Amino acid sequence: MRRIALIALLALAVGAQAATPGRTDGPEGSEYGKGGYHHKAQYGRFYTEGFLGAAMMESEETNLITGLNAGYMVEEWLAFQVGFARILEQNINLYAGGVRSAYVTRPFNYYFSLDAELYSPEVGDTHFGIVPGVGAEVILSDRVRAGLRFQRDFIFADDMIHINRFTAKIQVDF
Repeated sequence: MRRIALIALLALAVGAQAATPGRTDGPEGSEYGKGGYHHKAQYGRFYTEGFLGAAMMESEETNLITGLNAGYMVEEWLAFQVGFARILEQNINLYAGGVRSAYVTRPFNYYFSLDAELYSPEVGDTHFGIVPGVGAEVILSDRVRAGLRFQRDFIFADDMIHINRFTAKIQVDF
């Protein structure tokens, strides 16, 4: 057993090489890693995304939904966001805040999201809800993405309210 551990340790030590120095262009402090720049990374920046799509409520009536999210990418795989959406025909406002976890395989980005939400119709009571979601997007440039998303709203009321949302979105990073 010791012999196997020693062989594995030696293999790892031989395989690990020190990073060779690379060239960085630009003013001092603009470097991010070896030869790259922070503004090209997907993380460490703010973003806004507008979306438009369909919302289907329990009555199986399809309504138009539109909205805007704003967020901050802490890491390439983790973002925090807040947002507002409106289901137009039902006159319902949705206020949300939550997290998004992404898996990036350029030029595609796949993600899961989980939001806490306030369901606020113009007539009636405001209720709290949980909104899990999934999405896929195409990275069009360093700062622009387009994608599709599905979210399922679980609104906690006397009678549980469910909303299925299918939206198309455009995201711009700052």
